Amino acid sequence: MANYSFNLRNQYKPGTNEAQKEIRLITDAKTKGRKLESILSLEQVTIRLTISFDRAHRFHCKTDFKVYPRQWDFDKQQMKQQAAGSMDFNSKLNKLKKDVDDYYNELMKRNEKPTFEQVRELIQIYISTKVKPRFTENEKSFFQVYDEFIERKKKELHHRTIQKFNSAKTLLETFTRRYYKRFNFENIDLNFIDKYKAYLQYEAYNQKSKEKVKKGFRDDTTAKYIENLKNFLKWSFEREFHKNTIFQHSQFKAKRDKNLDIVTMTIYELKQFYELDLSKKPSLERVRDMYCFAAFTAQRFSDVASFRKEDLHGDTWIFEAYKTKKETIIPLVGYAAPALDILKKYNFELPIISNQKFNDNLKLAAKEEKAELTRMVEINRYQGNKKQTYVKPLHEVISSHMARRTAVSILLNIYRVPVPQVMEITGHADFKTLKRYINKDSEALRTNLEQTRSVTELMKIVKTA
Repeated sequence: MANYSFNLRNQYKPGTNEAQKEIRLITDAKTKGRKLESILSLEQVTIRLTISFDRAHRFHCKTDFKVYPRQWDFDKQQMKQQAAGSMDFNSKLNKLKKDVDDYYNELMKRNEKPTFEQVRELIQIYISTKVKPRFTENEKSFFQVYDEFIERKKKELHHRTIQKFNSAKTLLETFTRRYYKRFNFENIDLNFIDKYKAYLQYEAYNQKSKEKVKKGFRDDTTAKYIENLKNFLKWSFEREFHKNTIFQHSQFKAKRDKNLDIVTMTIYELKQFYELDLSKKPSLERVRDMYCFAAFTAQRFSDVASFRKEDLHGDTWIFEAYKTKKETIIPLVGYAAPALDILKKYNFELPIISNQKFNDNLKLAAKEEKAELTRMVEINRYQGNKKQTYVKPLHEVISSHMARRTAVSILLNIYRVPVPQVMEITGHADFKTLKRYINKDSEALRTNLEQTRSVTELMKIVKTA
């Protein structure tokens, strides 16, 4: 059975020696506290909860409560009744004592009872975090479950997605080591999410940056890491690794950049790049062809890299999209016809290139003088409350995903393919998402408007001779 008592930490004025304290305490019994208060600290001090089982087993726990020593009743171990707010204050102290006792009794009911050292550590963590920590060796820690999550997902997801999960785990490990003495599922609440978002935006080291020191991720990247954590918590909850339902909260999210600038090639730039002679640089030629294949079919790099000859039926490519798991049907005709020529060039087996190597060589291919991809583009990004603006030539910002964006822009702005049909090709579920990929092409808008007729022209009566 545990015994509980509240006491003050450092209740005397600084410099008061032990002899003075002893004299004052003896005097206090005769003067009803007046002498004692004369040497008590004038500052608020922390209240400690002392838990004891016997003389050899007792420990102190720091609480969040503070009080002026002159307002403390040392005999009753609570705030003096005549002090302002004492009723509410003492009620909170009693609740803390009851909560700790309930938790202690809960620990003692377990089949595997904790040792005294474990009880001390668990209760101290509980009082400081307001979260009941786990302690049994049979229960897996947060990162042990995360490792199991990754292992299981390896059997069903692409290795690039697994790489993202591993990166997310590394960030979480660094963050929790810095800000949490002991971390598990129960620590994750909205305060945790706020701290983690701030860490991602302003403190985390961005390894993809070419600068020597680059801290923080932009809003879109931060949102992806928060979404990753949310998905993991949902997965582990459904498999009963924990009981924390915070992932269901509406505030468990991070804002995305709604005004994200989408950079695309014009149809003339794409034509110039596709027809560029790179026969003397085979590695660059292969990358250029893969990029153009994606630009003609509007597909993600993951689906292009996974092309199979058996998925080609005549001049139609039919496959299950890696991300959406939906059947995608693309007739390789018209604008998409050059994609079929690229397949024939490689005997229907597209080159195998890693995504990182692909993007590196793609920039080299685009930098070729005859590619003429020197148009300067302005890109605005947001990192928390900071706006970042970049002005760079097109060949420096080209990437595998620009091919897909370029296709969407050309199909919608130049060829005016109906939105529902473009969505069938790209696999987007709603136009709001698709719209972010559309390049705001003012020249295309002018061209399209010029092909329409004014209502006044419709009303004109043409006289014949």
